[in-house]
Amino acid sequence: MRLKDIFISELRKRGVERVGTRLKKVMSSPDPIAKMALYVANGKAEVCRSDGGLQHSFTLDGRFVSLSPQAYVGKCKSEILLSKDELTQHPFPFVVVDCRFYDEHTEKEMWKIELQVKQTLGIVREYMWDDKLVVTYRDVGFGRFWRTTEEFLRESGIKKVVLLDPNGDELYGRTGAKCFIIGGIVDKTGTKKGYTSKIGKALEREGVEVDYRKVELRGDVVGVPDRINHIAEILLKVELDGEDVEKAIKAVQPPLVAKWRLRKELHDKTVRVCLGRKTVRVVERGVFDEFREWLNITRKDFYEVCREQKFFVVSEKVMDWIKSLEWDERKRCFRVR
Repeated sequence: MRLKDIFISELRKRGVERVGTRLKKVMSSPDPIAKMALYVANGKAEVCRSDGGLQHSFTLDGRFVSLSPQAYVGKCKSEILLSKDELTQHPFPFVVVDCRFYDEHTEKEMWKIELQVKQTLGIVREYMWDDKLVVTYRDVGFGRFWRTTEEFLRESGIKKVVLLDPNGDELYGRTGAKCFIIGGIVDKTGTKKGYTSKIGKALEREGVEVDYRKVELRGDVVGVPDRINHIAEILLKVELDGEDVEKAIKAVQPPLVAKWRLRKELHDKTVRVCLGRKTVRVVERGVFDEFREWLNITRKDFYEVCREQKFFVVSEKVMDWIKSLEWDERKRCFRVR
């Protein structure tokens, strides 16, 4: 469940089915109910009993209606129906971006870290609220800053964390953990392999129990987005929306990353055909549908990769004909005579 779902549930407990507001950012939001929930959770507004001053409202499924609200979101002059403390008492996980290795990055990599943390805050706001994103060791201007991860965990009474580590021993699946650690690491120079594991070892030395988990897509990390914001979105889809990991990866996966995995997998779907002295590889066009089930690719992406790899795309009928040809064991190909 997301913050929005909790917000709706709490309003219904109070007999509220229509809620209004004068907040411009809420009125213009594509999801006004989620925006209201965020305002309340961030302490920027409360849910107040209607004072009769509004003649329009939103239903709890987000429809704008020309009816007076039963409650409104803003600063209360009347009775408070729902406050920040009441809304945020429900358990939601912390997402911690550990930036202890920030200074070992190049200037360009530092900029990428800051951008990705900013984008992570946007993702966190879709599911929870601002305080649930914690950034440690380096204040990049986004998220709730703590001097160290160890200090945050100690002050919050958190003794066990899940570390999203590409070198982890166990696969990531829904854990229900209170806290997830993502390394604030951008590696474009090839010098930071294993740095996420170093974060875990440092936490263990301080008495924190660390559960090392790696996110894989059908047995491989290729095709799994590695940006901080993408990792955060995958785990929140799994933890709060209840999606399976593969579905969450596909939903978040940029086409560029999906094509990396396609390049790796496509070769095994081809067959070799000998045309005199020339050998070519062909792939059946129906293979696209197999990949589309778990990779975020379009047909155009599929044909681009085939062209790049110099694979010929053929129909099912042509592929059946190819496979009926004589097999040349020495050259490992179907021979056209």
